[in-house]
Amino acid sequence: MDFIRSSTRRQALFAKMMHPLTIGIIYMLATIILYVQAIMMGRYNNFVIFRASFYHLIHGMPLYQLYPAEYYDYFLYHPSFPVLFAPFAIWPKEIGLLCWLLASTALFLYTLRKLPLDVKVKSSISWFLLIELSNAIQSEQTNPAVAAFMVLTVIHLQRGQSFRAALFASLCFFIKGYGAIAALAFLFYPRKGAFIGWGLCCGIIGTALPLLFITPAQLLQHYSDWVQLLTSTTIKEDGSLLGMLHVMLGLAPALIAGFDKVMLGLAVIGLLYALLCGYLKPTPVYPWLLTAYLLIWVVIFNQSTEAPTYIIAATGVGIGCYMMPLQKRWQDILLWSAFIIVSLSPTDLIPRCINQYAIAWHIKALPCAVVLLFLQAAIGGLRISSVFKK
Repeated sequence: MDFIRSSTRRQALFAKMMHPLTIGIIYMLATIILYVQAIMMGRYNNFVIFRASFYHLIHGMPLYQLYPAEYYDYFLYHPSFPVLFAPFAIWPKEIGLLCWLLASTALFLYTLRKLPLDVKVKSSISWFLLIELSNAIQSEQTNPAVAAFMVLTVIHLQRGQSFRAALFASLCFFIKGYGAIAALAFLFYPRKGAFIGWGLCCGIIGTALPLLFITPAQLLQHYSDWVQLLTSTTIKEDGSLLGMLHVMLGLAPALIAGFDKVMLGLAVIGLLYALLCGYLKPTPVYPWLLTAYLLIWVVIFNQSTEAPTYIIAATGVGIGCYMMPLQKRWQDILLWSAFIIVSLSPTDLIPRCINQYAIAWHIKALPCAVVLLFLQAAIGGLRISSVFKK
């Protein structure tokens, strides 16, 4: 009898932990704790960069040069981003930071709740991503918003809401240009013309957005400076799969450029093959497999990737593992491996002797690359009896 009561209590506790309200409270509490930590330590440089970019823009100052008296590092985002960030920039720093972090968390959690999956699966994905989201929130970056907008693009494509899909794809571009790659999913949904039309409208308006505050000549200069910065070696973080392979293979500097070209070529071939498979063998789940693929692909092959960027790839891992027709054992192996290596290994929750190697070797890319290979096989229709369900 006691065993039955104990089992019932465990089931009730599990049900509460999987309830969306419980998960929402945990997410918000984690965000507030990280906010308090940032304020107490005075470490919120990325938010200061975003906030200062708005004031630099409206005062006609260059966006893409260093301002060591205000912050360290460069502003790297689209010239329209300072205008989009204005609702958070107009407040005092402490209030603006709190609003920014809470809004990022709320948007990300809202997106997970809108996934076309069972409620329990969505809750499982939310728990899987909690620590990785916290890692991203701690850096005050835009990555949770980019991940959310990429997924929302596909959600609204699936619903036939072309304007909203185009809007979210455009927002991806006007924050971090590469996020707009999620728009490729439109190729596998109806109303393609409507999506393209709305995309052009959103793109034109977004491109011209800074003209609310500056002249066309100033805007052209900002675009020129932005492209010059992005194409330079200034922003190379090397937290990608390529960076991991550089370290693990001990590549000499003279070999790195050629190696990277080969790897990026293979990455593009893999992506084109995945798109071709969608045309030749369309299935209802394909656009979501492609979305998971793109979320991972755009991170692990991007040489400006750093640790907080992996919330985008981890979101792809979560969606992909639950969307692929995997046997339960392999699903658990992939998810737990990704959770430990991607989310836990760079934190203080792992012994320092392991932690330091995980960071130095950019090991976060490894499980993401493995899941990408599984997605490549699933998209290609490859059936491996020990891995995929028959």
